[in-house]
Amino acid sequence: MKDLNEAFVHLNVGLPDDVERLKAAGYYKEAVARIDEYLAEDWKETQNSPRSQGLEMPEYEQPANPVPHGVDALRDALLVQKEIMRRLPQEYCWNEAQAVARMQGLVRDFTVEEFRQLVHEGRVDWRFVEGEKHYLDRFAETLIATHADLAARQLDPPAPATLARERRRRIHDQMEREGQASARITLKTSVGMSDEAFAAALAKAKAEGRESVHVRAWLPIPAECLAQSEIELQSFTEQPGRIADANAPQRTVCWEADLTENRRFGVQYRYKTTAVYADPLDFVPAPEQPTFDTEEQAPHIVFTPYLRALASQLTEGITDPAEKAKRIYDYVTLNVRYHYQPAYFVQDCLPDRCARNRRGDCGIMALTFITLCRLVGIPARWQSGLSVSPTGVGCHDWAMFYIAPKGWMYADCSFGASMARQGEEELRRHYFGSLDTGRMVANRAFEAPFDPPMYGFRSDPYDNQSGECEVDGVGLYGDALDTRKELVDFEDL
Repeated sequence: MKDLNEAFVHLNVGLPDDVERLKAAGYYKEAVARIDEYLAEDWKETQNSPRSQGLEMPEYEQPANPVPHGVDALRDALLVQKEIMRRLPQEYCWNEAQAVARMQGLVRDFTVEEFRQLVHEGRVDWRFVEGEKHYLDRFAETLIATHADLAARQLDPPAPATLARERRRRIHDQMEREGQASARITLKTSVGMSDEAFAAALAKAKAEGRESVHVRAWLPIPAECLAQSEIELQSFTEQPGRIADANAPQRTVCWEADLTENRRFGVQYRYKTTAVYADPLDFVPAPEQPTFDTEEQAPHIVFTPYLRALASQLTEGITDPAEKAKRIYDYVTLNVRYHYQPAYFVQDCLPDRCARNRRGDCGIMALTFITLCRLVGIPARWQSGLSVSPTGVGCHDWAMFYIAPKGWMYADCSFGASMARQGEEELRRHYFGSLDTGRMVANRAFEAPFDPPMYGFRSDPYDNQSGECEVDGVGLYGDALDTRKELVDFEDL
């Protein structure tokens, strides 16, 4: 069975001109219909021959067309782009009137003119949907999180995050003083279908003569790595079919079941996390540095002309790899604004767009750092899972980079950028080399397959922070996919 997620490696092949223009204008339905026509085309019937001119074919042996159904890489790109354009309208769901009304429900005295000025300044992400400007589903959260004036005018402001900031300072001081800090964390997570999605799937199954829905579900669980030990999978909602190896690139637990009634799949686990303090500038790098993890990895970790020019400018005249990494970290944390993103599924070449537009979320900042490091010969790779604190849990991504003889160190550009916005320079520097104790590492590679593999399109084909679900061979996304995370216990050690 073809794993559709493997087709993403060909995403950058591009689109035929007519489909590209339709996509740019947001005419997604017409673009998808045109893609279906391209995929159905038999090149043997349309290749250059008398038949293509409406003439009788002469009696001679026809040459075999070397690509009878088209170029395989383009067909894969078309399959991915077709699914992207099916999902884009859900990501960009507000027209202007709806967007302004949403902001007016959150911010005092908000006006249409103010909204248009924010759009002009590039603070609001938008796309055309069927020829009309539509705005990102989480645009309001981005504006309030990154615009001090709007935050101050909130009708229902949250409590100040002073406790979180004080805890970061305390952990930093302990790590600097003692070399490390540890915590023991217990989490409970689950994944399933929404009731509406299950009802629709069951109705479809019965129309096809089946009495049940075949479901496969995956949840991320802690992987063995330098920062995690004493991993315990304490309980499951039901016995899983497969628990991936402890060092799997994207570690998961998987269930498979035929359901006549909707139910969730869940796991509770406990682990010890240890954050080791590292300053990449406090040792002398070895004269010979390794070359692993310095290659491109399509479709996102690619060395575009813009990224090549940026990397060259950032590191001009610098030979020390730690100084190069620091320049890249400074570029991202001081220039890239935090910005809630549409699903990575619907985006292409994330680091190039981040570097050009100077906005992104934690994963996009991490990918930008990784790509720029690889461009200048510094090994760098992905790490992700969850960010955990005594008050809650959320999804998070960060980067690792390698400098001999020290080895692997960390760069959390998103946390670093947050510290820069708050004027916490010491903490901004902390996240160049070190992390904190609030992590759950499930993924140590970007765009890695599951074990066992998921064949339908994943909700996120690159990362796995919350879980995935496949129903009768079709991957769920958006409101159809219901994932939950709950902090059970957080103990500083």
